[in-house]
Amino acid sequence: MEQHSVQVGTQYYRESIYERLRQLQEQEKLPVVLHEYQQGKHWLIDCEFQLEAIEEDRETTKKIHSYYLANAIAETILQHWEKDHIRWLLKSKYKMKREEVVQIFEKALQYLNQESQQWKGYRIHRKASLVNQIVKCIEAQSLFDMEGFLRFRAKDYKEEIHKAVNYVVNEHVIETEYEEFINLLRRFVDSQKPRIHTLHVGITRQGKFNLYNEEGKKITKKYMDDLSFMDTSQELTYEDLLVSALIAVAPRKIVMHIRYEGYKDTLQTICKVFEGRVSYCTESCSICEKI
Repeated sequence: MEQHSVQVGTQYYRESIYERLRQLQEQEKLPVVLHEYQQGKHWLIDCEFQLEAIEEDRETTKKIHSYYLANAIAETILQHWEKDHIRWLLKSKYKMKREEVVQIFEKALQYLNQESQQWKGYRIHRKASLVNQIVKCIEAQSLFDMEGFLRFRAKDYKEEIHKAVNYVVNEHVIETEYEEFINLLRRFVDSQKPRIHTLHVGITRQGKFNLYNEEGKKITKKYMDDLSFMDTSQELTYEDLLVSALIAVAPRKIVMHIRYEGYKDTLQTICKVFEGRVSYCTESCSICEKI
């Protein structure tokens, strides 16, 4: 029986590639004999594949063997090199500290491997793209250098990784700034003397709000007039005004009466700033009837 040989060179991932090929030998009955050679810090895995006796089937068989080998290499890249590269990007490009690297590394992996409706099959797509590129390299020459391939040939794949990491880093920065902003507002509110103990907030079906005191009397104008000192160079939304009014009043307790499905982010912000002080009216009361 004839043979054809492909040599895989790697400096860091010899164990992973070898183990995956060995599993293919056992599970898929892949007809390959493996030999390893060390050249300094570099490893060479010589893969000797057995060919079909029928000459017409040999090219097809070689393509199948190349696919199996490419699949093993691609899985190693996704499982090991990708993780190492993400860590390197976070440390070298983004100059992040160890604590941040650990936190964002997990988010980046989750983003790259999630199977949400929006990103369904994203990992499969990356792997299929890698496999196709590796197969082309193997068919062009019998020596495949993994680190060389990643350095010079896998430009599109690396760009995808860089975009994903950049997206996650930006999201992390936005989240961090948001949390710092919430903490700042929370400290400010805690330091304020409450101008009213219990404040009722009614939000109409049209998304407009009014403020009410404990007796159910509308006091919106009184506290909105107090905001006239605010910088009017920036256009404030209804949501901005609501948050600003609540911070100005700094009540000990806030009861929300809502007839509007929007403002979810704003309501979440209010609950965070006034932690433990916000409750929602769940029954039809006199204020609910007014809105």
